[in-house]
Amino acid sequence: MPEVLDSLAKIGEQWELGESVWRVWGCILFKSCPVSQREIEKGTGYSSGLIGINLQKLKMANLINEINMGGEMRYSVNTSLTDAFGKFSKHFFEDNLRPVVALLSKNLDKIEDAKVKNTFRELINECKKLSLVVLIHSRIIEDINTSAIDMGENLEEAG
Repeated sequence: MPEVLDSLAKIGEQWELGESVWRVWGCILFKSCPVSQREIEKGTGYSSGLIGINLQKLKMANLINEINMGGEMRYSVNTSLTDAFGKFSKHFFEDNLRPVVALLSKNLDKIEDAKVKNTFRELINECKKLSLVVLIHSRIIEDINTSAIDMGENLEEAG
């Protein structure tokens, strides 16, 4: 399990939430039932404060469920790695690329230098191309996940 958590943490380094968030997500993923914050602390070696911050980030990203069991909050994963990747691709565009396009577009008319104006236009077009890539990518992931569910149901019916 530590090696797998290390691998998930490396993925997290590349994504917006960060290494520790993905290590926490991985720890929750490997439990067969909802886990408490203390169990996550034990599984990751992180402090309660860092776990709390990471749980908040995971809840905000809609990657975990939080339920009250016997007066204690417990956490479970509510998405697959492929779903998470699709969500973060969309978030990356919405949180990073879309604002750049809006800012550049808003200021395009204010640019007097023809070369700079052309550079702005090129950057806007590149961001729009990435938008299309993210959209196609997201749909592919949705199709893959739907197909995987369908395949699982077909295998159960055949078996």
